[in-house]
Amino acid sequence: MAEPILVAGTEGRLTYRYRPGRPGVRLTVVLLHGLTGDERVMWVLERALPVGSRIVAPRAPFPAAEGGYGWLPFGTTGWPAREDFRDGVEALGSLLDDLEHAGGLDRSRLVYLGFSQGAALAFAASVLPRTRPAGLVALAGFLPAGDAAGLAGLSIFWGHGTSDERVPIARARQDADRLRAAEARVTLCESDVGHKLGAECLRGLRAWVGETFPGLSES
Repeated sequence: MAEPILVAGTEGRLTYRYRPGRPGVRLTVVLLHGLTGDERVMWVLERALPVGSRIVAPRAPFPAAEGGYGWLPFGTTGWPAREDFRDGVEALGSLLDDLEHAGGLDRSRLVYLGFSQGAALAFAASVLPRTRPAGLVALAGFLPAGDAAGLAGLSIFWGHGTSDERVPIARARQDADRLRAAEARVTLCESDVGHKLGAECLRGLRAWVGETFPGLSES
């Protein structure tokens, strides 16, 4: 397929890279990078997605002190709550509105694929009707504090390393239990890696996409 296209953000809009989908494949996947990332770093996960999916990778709006970008304003400390992601969620909502107006975005086939802080943003966005997806993939992430009732019925794949030094596996397990208590449908995959996606969970992610969105071509 062709190289992703870079779209520079205008005032109040996110810069992003995207790859148009193939005709007949209506799945749109939004890649949400973690702290210090940008619109380029998540494309390695493209191989886990059905061929022909439309892929959108925005750059978070806040420069990070360590370099790159983040979804939280500079100076946010500790484990952030859902409300801390308010500006990031608003920016993501504007991006989805733009994509919908341009045509081609089917919100019933919309998936967030977030890593670390990007996964937390995905959870914060999924609570609200405007930014709720059809499915959510959280990799090495965490569920922000706040009412999770709005996530009821959402299909979620969570991949996490048992040796994750940034987001401990105990936190991931507790958050998965919170999601299940909120009546979300959670598939938790654990693998013996650190703060990244392990090979077992990469295979599990492929299987989850096929089960959650049947009928999509994968070859």
